Amino acid sequence: MHGSLFENSTEAMNRAPAVQPAINAAQQFVVVRAPIARVYEQWARIEDLPRFITSLRQVRRIDDTHFSCVWHPNGEDKQGIFHIVLQIPGRRIAWRTISNDFMSGVVSFEPCSEQETEVTLKVRSIFDPPNLSRRLEEYLGNFKRLVERAEGRE
Repeated sequence: MHGSLFENSTEAMNRAPAVQPAINAAQQFVVVRAPIARVYEQWARIEDLPRFITSLRQVRRIDDTHFSCVWHPNGEDKQGIFHIVLQIPGRRIAWRTISNDFMSGVVSFEPCSEQETEVTLKVRSIFDPPNLSRRLEEYLGNFKRLVERAEGRE
């Protein structure tokens, strides 16, 4: 009896584990020439994220904290749902996907002065391992241009 139990335990330990996709993490920041309230308000318009996050094709509100989205990671369209898990007005927004594909992130806003805001974006994702940091930098650059252009018109 002990032999078979030991053999089964050994077999279980020697089985190859299921291959899990690697989780990549990246962080970037940008200083936007606009007051923190304006900068936060623009990011908090979740349906407008595709205006600066180029991999997002469409975002639609389901309720106050859930959004359906279509995005284009690694060259193919995917659909999913993400959940806003934390929202501190004027300071921070955090989210995670609740579909099979994994991504989570947080964007935070810190005033540098009355007319400048530092925006920090942190993302954990199974998508685009070698380019995640570069993509965050691109998205933040797009966001900065969007906010500063709008700020100049007001």
